[in-house]
Amino acid sequence: MRTQQAAITLFFGVLALTVSGREFLEAKRRVSSASVKSELDGVLAEVLGQGHGVGDARLRKIRTGLDPLFRSLPKNGLGHVSAPVMRYAVRRYFSQNHGWFIKGFEPHAEKVDLTQSSGKDILVGKLPSMVRSTMEERFGHEGFSFDGVVAMIASVERLAFDEVVRSVEFGFKLNSFERTAALRTEELTQVLSTFVVLEMFQGSVDDLNLQLDPSVRYPHWDATLVFIKDTIGSDIFERQASASPFGDRTYGFEDAVRMAERISSEFGAWSHHECQEMKELLVEHDVHGTGRVRLSDFYSQKDGVWQFTEPSQQLREAGALDESSDFLGPQVMISNYLNSMSNCITSSPYYSICCLNECDTVFQQLEAHISGPTATVSEVIQAAEGTYQSPNISDVDMARLEDIARLHDDGKISVHGRLFAQWLHFVFPHECPYPHATGVVKPMNQAEWLSLVGVENENASEEEIAQHLESDFAHRPPSTDAGAAMWNLEESLLEISTPYDLAPHWSMWSLLRLAAQLGMLVCCVVLLIRMATPIFPGKTSNKPIEYDV
Repeated sequence: MRTQQAAITLFFGVLALTVSGREFLEAKRRVSSASVKSELDGVLAEVLGQGHGVGDARLRKIRTGLDPLFRSLPKNGLGHVSAPVMRYAVRRYFSQNHGWFIKGFEPHAEKVDLTQSSGKDILVGKLPSMVRSTMEERFGHEGFSFDGVVAMIASVERLAFDEVVRSVEFGFKLNSFERTAALRTEELTQVLSTFVVLEMFQGSVDDLNLQLDPSVRYPHWDATLVFIKDTIGSDIFERQASASPFGDRTYGFEDAVRMAERISSEFGAWSHHECQEMKELLVEHDVHGTGRVRLSDFYSQKDGVWQFTEPSQQLREAGALDESSDFLGPQVMISNYLNSMSNCITSSPYYSICCLNECDTVFQQLEAHISGPTATVSEVIQAAEGTYQSPNISDVDMARLEDIARLHDDGKISVHGRLFAQWLHFVFPHECPYPHATGVVKPMNQAEWLSLVGVENENASEEEIAQHLESDFAHRPPSTDAGAAMWNLEESLLEISTPYDLAPHWSMWSLLRLAAQLGMLVCCVVLLIRMATPIFPGKTSNKPIEYDV
């Protein structure tokens, strides 16, 4: 809807107003939910009445990235997507474009009741949930159009970039620069480095010591510093035509914010090399390509930089542990482990930067071939063979795909259902995580895990590691059947219907069409009756019919 697209402009203004007055690093940042709700109500009511459009480079970028995904999603009778499908689209967009894990858009994220929370303060980290709940209240009945999903993505992205502004402002203060200062290149690098440290260490003043070498806490800091300098260099190159040729180049606050936004947008993709290094170390032990390594092999990794020390309980909670075989013992699923939140690098109030989900790329290529929410077995095979991996689809894989198709009345496979994701895991075991049933996985980042178990139990103890290294499982060779017992036919589909589909709905045009159809039907009935009835009932004539010749 154009009205949904139009909601973006003033909606952004409200988001900025509701968070601008808070200090950046309070122990618990809070905002009045009552003020958010009232302002959102007013803004959306005004926008829906005016129907202004929005033309913006960022919106165009979102549209381009979202379009192929939206075309492949299941839709309701209006061609819109339901709230659960919208959440899936938002998760996919930020994951594949920024490597962001957005808070408040989880598959079963709780709804923020704006009426219940009226007059109370909530944590700033709840703002994405409030944005989602508000938009779902407005557009949940008929579903989200393409523009509606664009508006949701743009709103969350704007929240994140507003946080960037406050982080840069605090970086200026920590480095004793006024906001109006003109910075030299080395001073700008200093501010942006502080910005990255704040983002990585979640902005704790007590924990942040700018005199401390960041590499002590983050082993890839030197490479990160190169990334920061490259970002500055790229910005200089792109804007050299508008730069003054006289004197030394200086940078203002807006320049720092622009570059910090770029760092936030691109850091996930850039830092993925760390995830690739971990993946390569684990794949070396996956001799049969099952996407699994023995837990003993997992604990035996001593790379110097990367040491795999998560306790088995943490791996289990994250859904990264395969314990389906009593003979083979516990095994770590490589793609599930890499995509677990324990491997997230940074955590802002609104998102975490984690390893890129390589299955997003697989899905993008499949969706480009299929271009719809369902597909036949042959269409799936053709699309899968056209991906960059070009997997060797075995007879077992083919049989599994046919089993999935037989579960559905139309013999087609739901591209975004659990069973298809499970099939992809066995076909692309190093890229696609195994999709657990609802409630099995309990995602926690490292800080949350530490808070739960304490410092003493954060990592696997020497006793636990030794137990797994010396177990019988450690001496049994890897098997080609590893993980086979995890295959099941438990389907789970996104809910695509909306209240619009379940309730009778009559528009003016549909009523007029119905009246016209009834009128035509009445006319036909009358005509048929007149043709079947004599002009003078009860009288007949034996006079022969005469023709003029």
